[in-house]
Amino acid sequence: MKMVHPSLKEKFIGPPPLEPQRVMRVNEPCWCGSEKKWKKCHRDREGQTPEPIGKLLDRQRSEKLKGYCLHPEASETNCSQQIVRAHTVQRRGGLAAIAENGHVISAKKAFEDIIKNEGEIIPRKLGVKDASTFMGFCSFHDNQMFDPIEKNPLCLNTESAFLLSFRAISYEYFIKEAALRSNKFQRELDKGRSFEEQSSIQQYLHLVRKGMERGMADLEKWKSEYDYAYIAKKFSEFASYSVQFSGLLPIVASGAFMPEYDFNGTRLQIISRGTASFDHLCFNLTSVGEKSIVVLGWSGESGGPAESFFNSFQNLDNQKKANAAFYLAIEHLENIYFQPSWWESQPPHIKEELIKRFRSGTGASGTIRTLKSLSSFPYTLSELHVEEELRT
Repeated sequence: MKMVHPSLKEKFIGPPPLEPQRVMRVNEPCWCGSEKKWKKCHRDREGQTPEPIGKLLDRQRSEKLKGYCLHPEASETNCSQQIVRAHTVQRRGGLAAIAENGHVISAKKAFEDIIKNEGEIIPRKLGVKDASTFMGFCSFHDNQMFDPIEKNPLCLNTESAFLLSFRAISYEYFIKEAALRSNKFQRELDKGRSFEEQSSIQQYLHLVRKGMERGMADLEKWKSEYDYAYIAKKFSEFASYSVQFSGLLPIVASGAFMPEYDFNGTRLQIISRGTASFDHLCFNLTSVGEKSIVVLGWSGESGGPAESFFNSFQNLDNQKKANAAFYLAIEHLENIYFQPSWWESQPPHIKEELIKRFRSGTGASGTIRTLKSLSSFPYTLSELHVEEELRT
């Protein structure tokens, strides 16, 4: 039975705003929320030397390189000393299948280069060695835990679907946690600016931080559920749906997201409203041999947003699912990679549409996700059909 998520009935209530103050007692906590004393933070901020954008970007990149192991049993005694660049998409499977001369086209790098490219999103080539990696596991646990899905060819079953989902949720946890750490030094962007500009910048960062903190609370809950299931080997307690297509799509992707609308244009949950936990979905688009596969994994109440989203995808015509999976990855994930010759062969209007969808829901361009985001595909990017389905 389909349930109505509580957020659909809630009004938006934002976090209490900051109360900027031109003058404070020198040892008071600063009004910006940095937890520093005012004298060490916003006192005389207008006269301070502005932080170069390049320095900020370097610090953000350094946060993503502060690795740690996300294995459920990670500890100083259980982990190896080396934290590795763990691939979210198998290097020898999915990435190798679409790579040309050892390279793929990265949408993720386009976002990292957005300042350098003056606000433009320009996907660029990236070596498969560096594509889809994050510093989220030690070498021992990365090899031990994910060996079943690194074998070539990948065997689709309950365990492999769970492991693909575990790695996707771990990636999202790692990236969001690094972004939350980065928010702390982004507060320094207002150095040398007027008090009014300081107030505006700090208020924006305050709202972003509160949103990220809410997202991290949900991610911590989901990650703990995955940890428990892995230790107890209760893979079947997580639902999954795998689809194998008749050929190879020119795209691979991995990540997790909170579904807002399904493929019918039905609103499932409103991420910014209420206090109830949100549902999530893990999504992997990779390959088995010369054929692409999609694996959806989720937990949550029966009839909830995650299951409703899955049902809307499963109920699509089998001739449309490959195209739908293509758009799903582009709409909801940034950890996506294209076959270079395919990307370069696309006409400008299709590239423009895809880049527009990259930015959907990010706030980077004002593009708002709507009920038509997945229910209306303006172009046919793939005509592959479904060969095999597996629901666990």
